[in-house]
Amino acid sequence: MDILRKELNDIYQSQNLNNEILNHKEINRCRNLAENLIHITNGCAVITDASCDHCYIFFGSICSILGISKHYPIEKNIASSDEDMIYNLIHPEDLVEKRMLEYEFFKFINPLTGSEKIHYQATCRIRIKSALKDYIFVDNTTQIICPTPNGKIWLILCTYSLSSDTRWYGTIHPSIKNNHSGEIMTLSLNERRKQILTHREKEILLLIKQGKASKQIADTLDISINTVNRHRQNILEKLSVANSIEAITAVESMNLW
Repeated sequence: MDILRKELNDIYQSQNLNNEILNHKEINRCRNLAENLIHITNGCAVITDASCDHCYIFFGSICSILGISKHYPIEKNIASSDEDMIYNLIHPEDLVEKRMLEYEFFKFINPLTGSEKIHYQATCRIRIKSALKDYIFVDNTTQIICPTPNGKIWLILCTYSLSSDTRWYGTIHPSIKNNHSGEIMTLSLNERRKQILTHREKEILLLIKQGKASKQIADTLDISINTVNRHRQNILEKLSVANSIEAITAVESMNLW
């Protein structure tokens, strides 16, 4: 149920990094930075290589708290542009907002020069399921740690560390800040959350939840069966799920009604 992944992947692919001459020594430099960081914070740091859909994950003692491993520090190299072992633990409502924040962040920095890109950082506070099956609060940041020589998005650093604030305010407090100037842009994602599914898609999903078949839904809404099925397929693709039952579960857990 990793919603909005497609939009993020589209941003990565739009960089056309196959046409860039990349200095791969930068990967090792950034990996060393991430490893040093987790020795200081005991949190988690992820370096994502947007050129090859690969990420390097470094865990401090937080991996034991999350039930990922009792041994640390550890490094994992994963053939994916997402740290799924962490994403699967994020509260579903927070995952939606985190994904929306990442999308807004990358969309914002995409037209900037390389030297400007590295000044910005997306920040939020999310709930992650611990080894005890309760949710703990984690501070999360995302930033470009190394652009390409032509200033495109290349190596991305994402960090997770235990938060000192354990109160829930109903939002992940998404923001984009400029670490060079001190400027902070606070984002409101409530309206975008409501727009992930269209009004018609929500209508159809509610009727599916009531046990209605496509023919019954078509008759109720006075539309064709083909239109109903097209909407159903759009819902599955938007929510990254395999069937309508999973779609209903995703919408309810992510509070998308």
